[in-house]
Amino acid sequence: MKLRTIELTNVRRFAGKSARLSGIADGITVLCEPNEFGKSTFFDALHAVFFERHGSRNAGIKALQPHAGGAPEVAVEVDLPGGRFRIAKRWLQRPQAQVLDASGRLVAQADEAEAWIDRMLGAGLNGPSGLLWVRQGLMGVEPDGASTDDKRERERGLAARRDLLSSVAGEIDMMTGGRRMDLVLDRVGAALAELVTDRGRPKANGEWKRALDRAEALAAQEADLRPRLQRLTGYLARRTDVQRALARLTDHEAMAERGRSLAEAEAAHAAALAHQGQIAQAETALRLARLDAEQAEGELGRLQALRNRLAEAEAALRLAEETAVGARARSEDLSRQEQAATQAQADAAGQARDLRLRLDRANRASAARMAKAQAEDLQRRLEQALQVQDDLDRARAGRGRILSSPERVAAAEKAQAELDLAQARAEAQAVTIEALPEAGAQALLAGRPLPGGPQPVLAVAEVTLPGFGRLRIDPGSARMSDASAAILAARKRVETALAGCGAENLAQARGALAEARSFEAGIAQATALLAAIAPDGIDALRSALARAQADGSAAEGEAEDPAALSTALADAETREAGASAALRVAHDLLVEANQTRAVSEANRTSAERQLAAARVEAGDAATLDDRMVALKDASLSLGAARSDAQAALAALQASAPDLATTEARLARAKSVLDQAGRETAKAREELAGLNATIAALADEGLEEQLSTLVEERSEAEARAARYEAEVRSLTRLRQALEEARTQARDAYFAPVLRELQPLLSVLHPGAQLMIDDATLLPTTLTRNGQEETLEILSGGTREQLAILTRLAFARLFAAAGRPVPVILDDALVHSDDDRIEAMFDALHRTAKDQQILVFTCRQRAFAALGGERAAVEVSSA
Repeated sequence: MKLRTIELTNVRRFAGKSARLSGIADGITVLCEPNEFGKSTFFDALHAVFFERHGSRNAGIKALQPHAGGAPEVAVEVDLPGGRFRIAKRWLQRPQAQVLDASGRLVAQADEAEAWIDRMLGAGLNGPSGLLWVRQGLMGVEPDGASTDDKRERERGLAARRDLLSSVAGEIDMMTGGRRMDLVLDRVGAALAELVTDRGRPKANGEWKRALDRAEALAAQEADLRPRLQRLTGYLARRTDVQRALARLTDHEAMAERGRSLAEAEAAHAAALAHQGQIAQAETALRLARLDAEQAEGELGRLQALRNRLAEAEAALRLAEETAVGARARSEDLSRQEQAATQAQADAAGQARDLRLRLDRANRASAARMAKAQAEDLQRRLEQALQVQDDLDRARAGRGRILSSPERVAAAEKAQAELDLAQARAEAQAVTIEALPEAGAQALLAGRPLPGGPQPVLAVAEVTLPGFGRLRIDPGSARMSDASAAILAARKRVETALAGCGAENLAQARGALAEARSFEAGIAQATALLAAIAPDGIDALRSALARAQADGSAAEGEAEDPAALSTALADAETREAGASAALRVAHDLLVEANQTRAVSEANRTSAERQLAAARVEAGDAATLDDRMVALKDASLSLGAARSDAQAALAALQASAPDLATTEARLARAKSVLDQAGRETAKAREELAGLNATIAALADEGLEEQLSTLVEERSEAEARAARYEAEVRSLTRLRQALEEARTQARDAYFAPVLRELQPLLSVLHPGAQLMIDDATLLPTTLTRNGQEETLEILSGGTREQLAILTRLAFARLFAAAGRPVPVILDDALVHSDDDRIEAMFDALHRTAKDQQILVFTCRQRAFAALGGERAAVEVSSA
């Protein structure tokens, strides 16, 4: 059976549409479309038309129905020995099944059509989809699911394999019993006598012994030759890897990307440094705003306290004056006590005034010290700014002396590459000579000893051979003139480009460019740092320093502690209040008649002095309220300025880039660029060495010698194996019927292994697969004498072995007269580049007499598969 077209109507994503897959050839046919195009839809529909009854309503059929509903329809055109037929089915709504011939005549319908399909597939085939059709996402030979449909699929696949192998090896059972057994044993004994001794060893001068000796001799020769060929193969593989690596390293886009990454990292690091400078400036501004706000708040509190004291003193004075009018007559007798109390109160008041003056001087000295600290900070910033300016000037001068630039170095690299290419082309076209002198002899070229190994000759040259004469070699001046001219022109361009860079060679130009970039990074960093230290310039910084030094000059000398003076003032005022209380007590002790006056006068005097003291401390009382209002406004303004400075600092800190990260990113970008350069040079050096080694080994013709030995050894081993198999079979037949059945089972697997081994050799030369006698599926892979179960192999290797096994069974189906197409839906997704090309070779080997249909979304990977390209036409239903 061979597929020709597949037509879907109202199936899944083709709701209300008709999709026709055509162009399916005899060999490999590829449908390469992107994801969600509908490739798996074609796969599932093809499975349904062959293995699902038209009256079925199971989950698989319902999965074909689009979201909009309706009846899914599938039609397939196939070529059979009897001609071309069209098989069509519709499910769910008005289900039907039809088979029509090439002329459109109805061959069968409904259940008769289903029976016709079963006869076409064959009674023993029982659904090859689980065996030959690889569904998307499955890597094994059997479905991995546990559903009823998957179990039924495994059972059908096992039945198909057993039926197929039974038809190939069925005649074995005819020889394991009955009346023919005695005749067989006699014939086995006669045949064994010609091949083995009584002990079962190969008989001298027998055919088996001669075949074994021949195979052993050839194997020894092959064992001697194979390591040398393996070295050559390894060198070739390594050269391919080095060439790929070199192409990747010298790719212009990759080089440009590395350059862009470095530039971006440098810019990001410079921006991070500049941002750090802004944060430092914002922190300084916040400190100054906090000091100003705290000073204004302290002054406002002091004035408020003075205002309260002044109001209290005025009220006390009014009360004392009112009381003194009636008590003045009673004060004369207590004058001495009053004078003493008054003197004590005066002393206390004097002490308080002195302390107040000292506290005022201490506060002014504290402000001067703050100005002095600011001057020290400005002096440090000025010195740092001058140092940064000096570094910036030196960096600019150093950058100005360097001529190299990225464009000039790129031009020099391009010119050098053109020169290397011209020399390589000239050497490829040139005549080569190689000196192979005897011991003590020496050949001279242009007066100098001729080096060992092949040497290209680009112009007419003479070789001096002592004891013989001279040998003139003309490589063909007309043929080499163009190559020589190209080399001279390329060399001139290299010299011109290097002169523009101010360098003698390309490495020196690159080094100068790296130094220039280092200078540029230093300039950017110094500029950003200078802007952070002195945003308004060095002159503005000097002016601010002069002002701060002038304000801080009052801080010279030892200053008193304002807190201690405040405490002493409070004590003095307490003593003053105590003196007043003592004065009142003295008046109480006077005679009743004088007490009232004494107390009143004392109170009036005390109130007057307290009021006077408060007025002295408050200054101009008329402007006290105005000063407090101004201080409140200033406090609010300074508080807002402090909040703004704090918010600005928080915003800068929140948006600050991580300086360590930008520095690490810059270091990584530089490391990537340097590493790429080192790897490029190393790859070029290694490639030259590999080319020389491969050329030397290739001249020995190792592959041809090994191929001849392998063919001869294979023939000898096959002949010996045939004799050995014959001896083993005959021996087991003679020993017991059970051993004969065991031998029959070994032959049972031979068809699969015979078809599988050539395909396996394409992917793993010399490897062997073991097949389980219960499931008839591979279980163990043997490579280089090491057995590996399928469970420990990688997903890609298991997938490749599964496909190779399917290809082997497909060949057996074809050999049994029941060819079935192999269908792969997005297979080989886990294969590397080399393995996938080997699998392509295996597919083409099978496709000589087998139809293979490949669905894939990997356009670039499967471009190397070749084969015919199928097309899908979508139209309205």
